[in-house]
Amino acid sequence: MYSAVIVAAGSAVRTGLGYNKIFYKIKNRPLIDYSVRRFLGDEECGEVIIVVSKEDLQEVRSLFSNPKIKYVIGGSTRQKSVFNGLSLINEEFVFIHDSARPNLSETDIFNLKNSLKDNDAVVLYTPVKDSVVEYSGKRISNYLQRDQVGLIQTPQAFRSDAIKKAHSLALKNKHDYKDDAGVYMNELGLPVELIEGNEFNIKATTKFDLKILEELL
Repeated sequence: MYSAVIVAAGSAVRTGLGYNKIFYKIKNRPLIDYSVRRFLGDEECGEVIIVVSKEDLQEVRSLFSNPKIKYVIGGSTRQKSVFNGLSLINEEFVFIHDSARPNLSETDIFNLKNSLKDNDAVVLYTPVKDSVVEYSGKRISNYLQRDQVGLIQTPQAFRSDAIKKAHSLALKNKHDYKDDAGVYMNELGLPVELIEGNEFNIKATTKFDLKILEELL
């Protein structure tokens, strides 16, 4: 059994919607509804913890009535929001997922669960198709090896006690990371397993992404 922590406390400024993108409707369903119900549909998911801002809490609560769902107020950063969500989990493993990725597949969940049989930390990724460069200003400073670069997705899955410890250390040490795999890897000095995910599991960051998701969902 595992817990799912769904992070939905962001401001969603880059979408330019003027409101939190988790409420953007596709096929008459708010964005957050897709990932929440994906996890609720898995019998091995024991609970879903939604991390939400204080301002959005009431509206998010009105969307769901399942007793498996818990709510917690997010922090000032994504990392602090995840830390708050982890404080409520009760299962041996936890999947940490961004609510802005509504097109999560059953296959990705299955593959993560299967990989957790042999690993304590597993992350979805997709290979890079284009050339990738480092740059300064408007000039290329270096080309990266394409076959050694990937795009990280969520969910990211961990043994619960380990990722809790990692986040506690990061908070204590005042370290800031972009995602939970970074927290785990750097604070505990332990490896993170990569498994290839679905390229349709895109993140709604801009209006362009929302248009793509309207076609996919």
